[in-house]
Amino acid sequence: MKIYFEKYGCSLNQAETIEILENYLDRGYNLTEKPEDADRILIGTCVVIQHTENHMVKRVEELSKYNKPVIVYGCLPTVKEDRIKNIKNVYPLKIGEKNTIDFELNLNHNIYNIESTYTIPIAQGCNGYCTYCISRLSRGYVKSKEIDYILERVKIAISRGFKEIRISALDAAAYGIDINSNLAILLNKINEIDGDFMIRVGMMEPSNLLRIKDELLNSFLINKKIFKFFHIPIQSGSEKVLKLMNRKYNIKDIKNLIDEIKSKFENYTFSTDIITGFPGEDDEAFEETVKLVEYIKPDILNITRYSPRPNTPAYKLKMPKSIDSKNRSSYLTDLHREISLKRNELLVGKEFQVLVTEKGKEGYLARTTFYRPVILKEAKIGVWYNVYIKELTPYYLIGEILK
Repeated sequence: MKIYFEKYGCSLNQAETIEILENYLDRGYNLTEKPEDADRILIGTCVVIQHTENHMVKRVEELSKYNKPVIVYGCLPTVKEDRIKNIKNVYPLKIGEKNTIDFELNLNHNIYNIESTYTIPIAQGCNGYCTYCISRLSRGYVKSKEIDYILERVKIAISRGFKEIRISALDAAAYGIDINSNLAILLNKINEIDGDFMIRVGMMEPSNLLRIKDELLNSFLINKKIFKFFHIPIQSGSEKVLKLMNRKYNIKDIKNLIDEIKSKFENYTFSTDIITGFPGEDDEAFEETVKLVEYIKPDILNITRYSPRPNTPAYKLKMPKSIDSKNRSSYLTDLHREISLKRNELLVGKEFQVLVTEKGKEGYLARTTFYRPVILKEAKIGVWYNVYIKELTPYYLIGEILK
């Protein structure tokens, strides 16, 4: 028996899709790279914006034409099942329902050839009520996994040869609020595990991060097995827009947080998300966002043009002109390119330790301990190297292995 899979959406959704795949492999299925050769087809779906939802439905329709059972997991069947329920050969699997399947997750198979990194979901849902977010509707309130369960998953991943282990949730900083724990406690426990590996922490919503800021930043600082990578989605630099989004922090909070990260870490990678064209974002509000981006200088900037989602509080709010949203997105893209280029220029001519994580189009992709991508011409996956940074682009560095 053979299974074919595709995964889309956030890292949490992709990790859960891999969990389902692992279950099939544990039960004797073999992986195939061609859907026409499969006995089962699995697709993990996303509906974060309307364009993505439409693409997911189209892809499900395409896969159904192979006349094999198509297991559709994720946010599409959970919140928009009506769009796929009449498609032939489709079997919707809603978020939460996957737990009714007999998961053993012993990793008796080796998925190293499927994924170069291993992602562990640490929590389901979130404790926020952002007015634009459909993910909250599909995943509900925070439900954290027990620390012992996560630690066991980390140990299994290490035993199978994974060197980069990612912990993921809708909001990693919300981990533990329902089980009298927190993310810093979890990270400290993971760091105690023996082995040659690095942990990359997933997205952390600002208000929950601020709640445990001192403890969490200290955990990043003292634990050598944690990449100094901070993904903190700010969404807007306008106080007015943040209130319309129902985000529970202000611009002063963000600036103080970034200033503290800069003061504590000599090198780090900072990633953030911005939504353009949200209802209420006028020219003044956008200019405030530009000024904040210029202040925080993110290494990674994920820009999304606002897409109203049904059943969310912001769905009926009046939107800015689409041309404004598009132009603002383009402006931020150009601005970020300049910022990223200048940030990377500071690293040229320096030496760093890097961990090679995967084979890429331009060579081998390695990561510094602060998660900056470095391309090497020749290397071995899973090996640490001392490298000299000789060139740069706005998006990655080019290194040379030191003998």
